[in-house]
Amino acid sequence: MEELKEFFSGLFSTSEWPPRWKCGYWSDFHGWLYIISELMVWTAYFLIPLIIINYVYKKHTGIKFKKVYFLFASFILLCGSTHFFDALMFWVPMYRFNALLRLVTGIVSLATVYHLVKILPYAFKQKTNLELEAEIAKREVAEHKLAEANKSLEAFAYIASHDLQEPLRKINTFSGMLFERNEATFDEKSKEQAKKIQGAASRMQTMIRDVLTLSTIDEAAELVPVDPAIAIQNALDDLEIPILEKGAEINVQPLPPVIGNEPYLTQLFLNLLSNALKFTTTQPIIHISGTKVADKVHIKISDNGIGMEEADLDRIFLAFQRLRSKKEYEGTGIGLAICKKIIDVHGGHIAVQSTPGSGTTFTIELQAADV
Repeated sequence: MEELKEFFSGLFSTSEWPPRWKCGYWSDFHGWLYIISELMVWTAYFLIPLIIINYVYKKHTGIKFKKVYFLFASFILLCGSTHFFDALMFWVPMYRFNALLRLVTGIVSLATVYHLVKILPYAFKQKTNLELEAEIAKREVAEHKLAEANKSLEAFAYIASHDLQEPLRKINTFSGMLFERNEATFDEKSKEQAKKIQGAASRMQTMIRDVLTLSTIDEAAELVPVDPAIAIQNALDDLEIPILEKGAEINVQPLPPVIGNEPYLTQLFLNLLSNALKFTTTQPIIHISGTKVADKVHIKISDNGIGMEEADLDRIFLAFQRLRSKKEYEGTGIGLAICKKIIDVHGGHIAVQSTPGSGTTFTIELQAADV
């Protein structure tokens, strides 16, 4: 213990040793060669940590193993300091401090080795530049194939909108004409079959229209400042007849402007309001409100409908997912999938809360418009 106290009490003492110039025989050439070499090494060891720290600072959001970078920087800086003091010892023989500096350097060196060993399994899993380039090449091929698939999808959309719907329109029209012309002579079974034909054709037309809408939503659609109240009013105009038939009460509060595509937002509100009108057993009461939170706008659409079980909420935004049978409520099971895709195009978020028998609330999050 006394030796330890004596060591630290004279940590910066230079009285017990002569300067290194006086230890043995140093020629000017030999001495200055040693000093300049040590200072060159110290300069490099001093600059390398600055480069590492600058790199970590600029890449701080995406860099991995930050602790090891700082340990490397500390280790290299300490190593450089030992070279600096070796040069300084030619004039200032602080041998105690030099010994302590080397001890700290050794501890940091071992800590660096320890963390290197720990991260090696993870480091080996990181992809090399060649592997990343190969992956990029694969993605480019996949994107090319996707572009080709999109062209095929556009061709399908054209077929769906023209070639498939035209025969269905004819089936619906001519079956209706046939029924009207022969209604007096049709027995009850024939009348029922004629109505089934018309119903099936109408459902198929609706499904084709919904699939067409889902498949043709453009992810690169232009987004501009939009008043959501206009999109809601457009949807309400389209739903005028079912609103009157059900005597629906719809309350729309003032809404903050958003960044969006008006036709797509109209389709979004049309689907959500249509569901609110459809899935109810009493007079529909619908509330629409919106608030601005930071740079987002949260729009809530609440109804007093039949609601949904919590276990079903995860799958309602998937295409062709129906929670109720076609006999109970008409529909294709695509409407909410269209809503989800529209929200994705806007870079927003849609969530749902529901209680069976107590209604449903959809919350839409969109980018606020600076107006």
